[in-house]
Amino acid sequence: MVYRLLALDIDGTLLNSNNRLDRQTKDAIQYAQKKGVIVTLVSERHFHSAAKVARALRLTQPIITHNGAFVSSSMDDPVYTSKIDHSVLIQLAEFLETYPCQIQMSHERLSVSNRPHSKNLIAKMTIGMNEPLFYPVTYVDSLSQYLLENYEAATDVKVKVDEKKTTDDLEKAISDYFPSLETSRAGSDRMTIVRQGTSKFNGLLFFAGQLGIPLHEIVAVGDGFDDLEMIEKCGLGVAMRNAPKEVKAKAEWVTRSNDMDGVAYMVREVFRKQIRVH
Repeated sequence: MVYRLLALDIDGTLLNSNNRLDRQTKDAIQYAQKKGVIVTLVSERHFHSAAKVARALRLTQPIITHNGAFVSSSMDDPVYTSKIDHSVLIQLAEFLETYPCQIQMSHERLSVSNRPHSKNLIAKMTIGMNEPLFYPVTYVDSLSQYLLENYEAATDVKVKVDEKKTTDDLEKAISDYFPSLETSRAGSDRMTIVRQGTSKFNGLLFFAGQLGIPLHEIVAVGDGFDDLEMIEKCGLGVAMRNAPKEVKAKAEWVTRSNDMDGVAYMVREVFRKQIRVH
């Protein structure tokens, strides 16, 4: 089988546990590119943050960021977006503000949050992100008021509540009242809300379609539950050894861990015998 596209998750996959990009990994990515393979990133990271990794790897193609909601090679000219519309966002903010919770709305340029009830919450509001914040969070008294004055859409809305029961209630209510949105849990007291159909896989599917590359010619590599769909559906799905067992069970191939240059090992093994793609 000839593979023409290599799609790589960042955290827990490309980067080691110290958030560093090893020399072996960089060399392996260049090796794949010399074979004519297109390499892209598929990440939950914000565009600005993921683009730094792309530059370090000398990637030239668009990257898939914000969990599939923003596909682009530049901040200003995306090839694909999947955002929560401004009108829905206002209604969602008004609804969420009736609950005791911390709300953080993001897109590729900024992040806006309602003011936390305690200073302790500020540190916790980089929900589920292993990266430093590349742009500051703007704090406002009322998100719904902010949205009335600023016409913006969002790639995602993160919510942190005070107790698990509230999260359960919120999840059900959003499902009932906002059919154009979907939620995912990030722990018992946290959830992420995105536009229906937003996923790493769907962002990758659009990007591959633009290039005319079918699914069976894609190698997808990841370590998390949000990588599961692309690992299952692409031509070769590769899980890192540090992935949860449920993810590894669905992969066709399990490579070494991110601390043992798993991506570099996989690239050499998979592409060694492949002749250059034109």
